[in-house]
Amino acid sequence: MSNKDMTQARVLKIIKGNEVTLPADFVEGIGQPYGLAILIMKDKSVKLYPVGSSKVLYLKLDIEKLSKSFLEELTNVFDGAGLEDVLFTSGICQAQNQCYYECYFTPEQLRISHDAMEKELQSITGVQKVILHDVPVA
Repeated sequence: MSNKDMTQARVLKIIKGNEVTLPADFVEGIGQPYGLAILIMKDKSVKLYPVGSSKVLYLKLDIEKLSKSFLEELTNVFDGAGLEDVLFTSGICQAQNQCYYECYFTPEQLRISHDAMEKELQSITGVQKVILHDVPVA
């Protein structure tokens, strides 16, 4: 495959286990020692994000009522924390007063502690619950 191709593809066998084996040219093209694999339940797709370390954080916000200022407040918290590179983000409103936001990111970019970040996120208008924890390493 040429380096000018925008994408590369292989059909790979899916088996149970904790390792993902990729073709050699994929591994060389990725150039990172770890990958964050995310199963997206709604469409049963899996996304793989190359990362430099095994340390990745998961953030979920339970939102009681989605305010017009939610995204602006969230952006302000992320900016203040030094969080510039979010690997994956998702959000859904199942009812008018039941919304969720989640994302994954590498913690080395943070300029504040986990506790400080949780406190800042909890102060966003409408946020009912903050879940912030390490993603398990397989």
